[in-house]
Amino acid sequence: MGKSKSKYLNYSDLLGSDYQLCLFCLERNFPTFKHSYKINNIKCFICKGIFSKINEIVYRIFQMIHFQENYSYRSFTIGTTLPYYMFDIEDSIRSHYKLKGIEDIKSSFNSKIRNKFKSLSKKKLNNINPDMIININISDNNDYSIKLSSRSIYLLGRYTKKKFMAQRENDVLNNNNLDSLTSKNQTIQTIIQKTLSDSIRSDRMIFSWYGSEDDNSQVLGKGRLFLVHVINPRERTIKMNKVFTRNGISFKIIEKKDFIENVKRNFRIKNKIFIKTSDPINKNHVMNLMKLNNSIIRYWYKSKIFYKKIYRIGFKKLDPYHLIIIVECDSGLFLRQFIEGQKFINPNISLALHNQCECLKFDIMDISLS
Repeated sequence: MGKSKSKYLNYSDLLGSDYQLCLFCLERNFPTFKHSYKINNIKCFICKGIFSKINEIVYRIFQMIHFQENYSYRSFTIGTTLPYYMFDIEDSIRSHYKLKGIEDIKSSFNSKIRNKFKSLSKKKLNNINPDMIININISDNNDYSIKLSSRSIYLLGRYTKKKFMAQRENDVLNNNNLDSLTSKNQTIQTIIQKTLSDSIRSDRMIFSWYGSEDDNSQVLGKGRLFLVHVINPRERTIKMNKVFTRNGISFKIIEKKDFIENVKRNFRIKNKIFIKTSDPINKNHVMNLMKLNNSIIRYWYKSKIFYKKIYRIGFKKLDPYHLIIIVECDSGLFLRQFIEGQKFINPNISLALHNQCECLKFDIMDISLS
């Protein structure tokens, strides 16, 4: 009789015949044990038969992913949460028999269920950056639950608008029931979100805006940039540079990234600003605007000092009290404050003209990445 088998028999004698180990736990803890029969899995003292459910769990995962949710993915990983008592029992057995350097129950379970699912799904196992993340939770009575989630994707796009429309509304930001929205409260965000939802089913979409504009401003040229964080997407592909036109706006997706760090965020904006002055415009003072070319604008915001660059500036006088300014600047410059000299912003247009100015409206003519 081999040494490992003697240990197993001594262990049985010590705890009684009711405390036997299943084939999986026996082979894991006593790899040299010579056995000629399979021991009942359900009565296993360590795992309570959870290894016998591997096939059932794997087929359930496959059904949920491929038929119930219909995920599109190329790689996966599977993680498991097991009851603490399984670790405690296994540790006590290993301590009693002085067993060291042996794979624990969680690693063994994960390895077997991952290999089984890999064979069934024909997908790649990737424990670093998988498309699909599968978490299995085993309860104390060996019931199990499965949670699925796919890795987020980030879509960088551009939109143009010729129709007066708000970029977003506070009461719409947290509203995921797009079917309940009516045309009167549609925003750029709801239109883009509804259009993308027709192609990419997801739990949620979070929008980040590269600047903002007035509701009555147009966005022309290549369009304003926006970023969409798509959470738990079922579909991971989308047609790039396809122009979607709906309800007065046009947009397209120009980049798809798997990580936010890979998305460019620095850009310039070319604005067309309509200005009204309180006093007649002095020609000599207007020429001072040219001094703002390649200048740095400094302003306070939320107790911090920010710096933005003016790359180019030009103007056209319409009448003694009205002019148009074309300015290309860094993103994030508050145009109304820059025109009207509100709060602390220096230099500004009102100061350069020696004339208090009012920003009537502004249109975005173009946006380019730096």
